[in-house]
Amino acid sequence: MTDYLLVHAAGQGAWTWSRVWGEMTSPDEHPPRLYAYRSVGKVVPIDLPGHGLDADGDTSTVQFDECVQSLSRSIAKEGLVRPVIVAHGSSAPIVLQACATAGVEPSRIVLISGVIPKDRGTIISQFPALYRCTMRLSRFFNGLVNKDVHLKSGTISRSMCNTMNTMDIVQSIGYFGPLPMKVLTTKLSLSIMDISCPITYVVLNADKWITPNKQKTMAERIKGAEVIGLDSCHQVALHKPKELAQLLLEYA
Repeated sequence: MTDYLLVHAAGQGAWTWSRVWGEMTSPDEHPPRLYAYRSVGKVVPIDLPGHGLDADGDTSTVQFDECVQSLSRSIAKEGLVRPVIVAHGSSAPIVLQACATAGVEPSRIVLISGVIPKDRGTIISQFPALYRCTMRLSRFFNGLVNKDVHLKSGTISRSMCNTMNTMDIVQSIGYFGPLPMKVLTTKLSLSIMDISCPITYVVLNADKWITPNKQKTMAERIKGAEVIGLDSCHQVALHKPKELAQLLLEYA
């Protein structure tokens, strides 16, 4: 059976995968047959340091390497065997670095609108220019009063949830947490060439946070990556959980 590890983007948490988790773990038939064989093992959504249930501390101080090591520990703790690792948005570099340098051995990596900066580039450099500047200014002024940086609700609605219905947007916005600004502004040199497993890059065709063209450009930085498309906004796990689950199950 194939295990899955689901890794959220910055400012989010394991909660973003709840609907996808339900689609992936529910029986194929209702009522389920007791002797039915399932090709899916564990499906584990995690909270990166400073996110979700771990957001009680100072998210702004979380380090990139801390997230890499946390991912490695989660795999060991859950007893996952060569899992398919799924990374959304800004978690892509964390997953790639963990697989290249931290002894993590997945059967496949799936990057969903994954951020792949140029060498010595930062994650935040791939965000829209307006929001990039806003986050940097917020980091400066909020730092003066010891406050974390959050995305504005309008930014989430317009750029991340643009194809979702209004009620789903309202229900999800309240879950978004502070941003790990040190992680987003760390200059990275990813060891992508040291990763031996296959990599799939999922381009979200209606994404206004990381545009489809930018996604395709970043996917080209991964030699030999499989590139496929899905018609959704950036928050695909909330907008089209069934379609995303079906896509992921193809790798079981």
